[in-house]
Amino acid sequence: MMTKLNELTLIQREELFKTLRISLTHHSNAIEGISLSYGETKSLLESGKTANNKPLDEHLIILGFADAYDVIIREANDKSILLNPSFIKDLHYIIFSHAHKVTPHLVRTPIGAYRTDYAKITGVDTQLSQPNKIAQDIENLLYQFPSNDLDLAKIAEFHALYEKIHPFADGNGRSGRLLMSFQCIQNNLIPPLIENTQRATYLSCLHTAQKEANSSPLSKFLEECQNVSLKLIHLQKQVNTNTSPKPTKIKRR
Repeated sequence: MMTKLNELTLIQREELFKTLRISLTHHSNAIEGISLSYGETKSLLESGKTANNKPLDEHLIILGFADAYDVIIREANDKSILLNPSFIKDLHYIIFSHAHKVTPHLVRTPIGAYRTDYAKITGVDTQLSQPNKIAQDIENLLYQFPSNDLDLAKIAEFHALYEKIHPFADGNGRSGRLLMSFQCIQNNLIPPLIENTQRATYLSCLHTAQKEANSSPLSKFLEECQNVSLKLIHLQKQVNTNTSPKPTKIKRR
């Protein structure tokens, strides 16, 4: 299976990043309970059209996530830029900034800063970092996994540990999946697309990595998700072919 970005043509890379902007934004937010469909997300990002009877804050979070995705694509192409705490906080702020300005009562705070309260994931017995340990835990994680020198197995391990730290009041999964895309692009890897239909499998692999210190199932799952990303290129090619104008027939005199 093709897993390297440099195995794609320039046009294929552009198509991949363009289609991932919509797909990753939709699925990563759907995993967290956002109700906009793929079509509604696409319409919002491409045409600015809102979905009928869907919450305003959900639209604003979708827009913020897409903005954060754009930052990831821009910055990850420079291998000299290493992930650091400030970048991670800024990314989190971008995801929620629109919603926080317009609907502050619907956004868990702080945004762009680590949580100050103790956290627990409902239905999971994973021990999360204590608030006073988060900053050091993130520093240690970034030191252990420099973002420009990782393979997919290490990226999977990083993701599991990041989610276990759970640095923010909300948006840990969303920011974590964006960081995963950053790491993949920076290391010439196809970013994986985790679809909402695979949510249960994803969370199961994540739990195994955290509880058993075994990220192999998560790494294998991400490999499958890389293939899902690659399929976007072929689907987009079909769309372009079906919607391209037919050549005009010229009558011979």
